[in-house]
Amino acid sequence: MSANDLQDNLQKNKNSILNEGNLLGSLPFVHDQFLLFGDSITQSDGDPTLGFSCYQALQHDYSRRIDFVKRGFSGYNTVNALSILPRIIPNPEQGRVRLISIFFGPNDISLPDTTGQHVPLQVFEENLRRLVEHPKIQAHENIRVLLITPPPIDEWGFDHWDEPGRSARTAVTAQQYAVGVKNAGEEMGVAVVDLWGACMREATVGWNASLRNECSVELLMPGDKRAERSDVLARLLYDGLHLSGDGYKILYQEIKKTIIQAYPELRPSKIPVALEPFFPEWFEDNAPW
Repeated sequence: MSANDLQDNLQKNKNSILNEGNLLGSLPFVHDQFLLFGDSITQSDGDPTLGFSCYQALQHDYSRRIDFVKRGFSGYNTVNALSILPRIIPNPEQGRVRLISIFFGPNDISLPDTTGQHVPLQVFEENLRRLVEHPKIQAHENIRVLLITPPPIDEWGFDHWDEPGRSARTAVTAQQYAVGVKNAGEEMGVAVVDLWGACMREATVGWNASLRNECSVELLMPGDKRAERSDVLARLLYDGLHLSGDGYKILYQEIKKTIIQAYPELRPSKIPVALEPFFPEWFEDNAPW
């Protein structure tokens, strides 16, 4: 077939699909959504200087299947999250949200009388329940929720911070709030992405918070400034609090793992591509997982 014949056939194919009759009166197509709701760690996901983005990697995996909407708010805790939730979740008639991730805690864990962001642990857990059960979220039929634990804290990374931020967060407190997220998720039957645990497994093999040495002295966890600095946590948390590109890689892998285990119907391979392929014979459905 000559080049001219091939071009004519392609044009006929286009005309049969995109003729004026097919387009008139058609409604705009709107993808279903996965909404990522969190603080500065969510806001910064996509910063090209970090080298890797969990948000962008997930959007790539779900290309033509799901739109990812990122709503990150630097400095926010769960009290702030509750106040703005009604303004950031679309109504079902505006767009269907099939999954929402709720990722708060790195500010809630701030110690009292430091930055003003502190939320007591019991209140933090209750706020997570209120977020999950909020009518704006539950208005979306069969919506799935991911709770994400705060990452570890590397106290060594705060040396360049000004007060009160330098002394506001501790490694031990981060663990307590991570457990709080898991408790809330278990109570509500909601899947939890254990980012804290995944980072700690990377930082040291076999570390256990309840382990004590022969002198009955609790071993210091990685990130505690009374212990030696963890090179791994220094790599995962570029300033002691926020994820580096390597940290976002762990978050990405943990979100994938949790969706596969808890919500397998939301794997990209289980969601059809949107709209008919323009040239079906050329289309390859390469869902990665």
